[in-house]
Amino acid sequence: MAGESARHMVVLQINKFFWLKGGSERYFFMVSDELESRGHQVIQFSMEHPNNRPSPYADYFVSRKDYEDSGPGRSALAQGFSFIRSREAARNIRSLVRDHRPDVAHLHNIYHQLTPSIIVALREAGVPVVMTLHDYKLTCPNYDHFDGTEYCYRCRGGRFHQAALTKCNGGSFGRSALLAVEAYWQRISGVYGGVDRFIAPSRFMRERVADGAGDIGIDAGRVVYLPSYCPPADGSEALSADERAVLDGLPERFVLYFGRVSVEKGLDTFMQAARALPDVEFVICGDGPRRATFEQSAPPNVRFTGYVNKPLLDRALARATAVVLPAIWPENAPFTVIEAAAAGVPGVGSDMGGLLEMAEIVSGMVFPHGNAGELGRQIKSLWDNPGEARERGEAGRQAAGSYFDKERHMESLEKIYDEVTKR
Repeated sequence: MAGESARHMVVLQINKFFWLKGGSERYFFMVSDELESRGHQVIQFSMEHPNNRPSPYADYFVSRKDYEDSGPGRSALAQGFSFIRSREAARNIRSLVRDHRPDVAHLHNIYHQLTPSIIVALREAGVPVVMTLHDYKLTCPNYDHFDGTEYCYRCRGGRFHQAALTKCNGGSFGRSALLAVEAYWQRISGVYGGVDRFIAPSRFMRERVADGAGDIGIDAGRVVYLPSYCPPADGSEALSADERAVLDGLPERFVLYFGRVSVEKGLDTFMQAARALPDVEFVICGDGPRRATFEQSAPPNVRFTGYVNKPLLDRALARATAVVLPAIWPENAPFTVIEAAAAGVPGVGSDMGGLLEMAEIVSGMVFPHGNAGELGRQIKSLWDNPGEARERGEAGRQAAGSYFDKERHMESLEKIYDEVTKR
């Protein structure tokens, strides 16, 4: 069995969502499954939600908190204490640790619903802590270094009050101010100093967090780079009648975007390029806050499918001439790049964040973010030259298979677990 050389551990996997909400949850479940297949015992800690997957540890989960959907009568400031420190989460994690005695805890997204208060509880119980950095929360109160219209580093140097002045969280001073207070509390309390290893999925993320280590109150030497691995394809799974109808309604070939439909993803640039290329077919797979707006203004050569699951996405990728990632915020290490490359589909991405280094790995094309003309030129080149597209796609497929290898990733992760438990 793979992983027999590593000692078997009880690994506590922690994420605030226990259903497939996004890329961080996909990784959370992927790694949990792989750890179990390698002989480790995995226990889970999360939040109650009607969409949750079954878990034998659900009794320990914290009660549901939905800060995004809070009504107008419940202000962000009224939620402040539990938003920053959760007594319930700390209490429940202590019970879980007492009853099941994990060797190591691996944190993913914990902010607001679980809060870093669980780090304190874990350290008090003597449990080493590892944390994967799925976003920029440690260096940006608003997670993404994006102020609503463009990328933003105003909080660099620990100047977290800039979040309130910018109103970067949905244009709300109250919510943005609370995020700034949260960031200052985390620095003053030194709560993240209790994490033994921070895992950055991109070199860009590692550099940003290491550069800001003093502002966060952590040791830069604890931030390590570990690229993710490619999610397994689900092309053999049967489609439902509705999914088959969606697939049958797509063009024979097209340029594909898949992911969250929101401003920071650069879909304004995508639409501009599509309008300038009326003979090229474009497909957007995904959902998000700007979907209705984009659908209303989209040219006739752009089609929307809404959210699609993995089996349908894999089949759509098989028809794609190229995958576009036009982000105008600093992406970390999106699965989009890895999945497209593994499917042999060339990628065209902006020069933001971790996209640049990932393009170098998988022979992707890069354009200056926001430059619809250059994006269109690169799309047109691949559309008119199928041989070039296939060549780039094959180079990317081979690179993805070696660089983003599952065995390589899991062995490195087990090594990190082993190091922190022996300290």
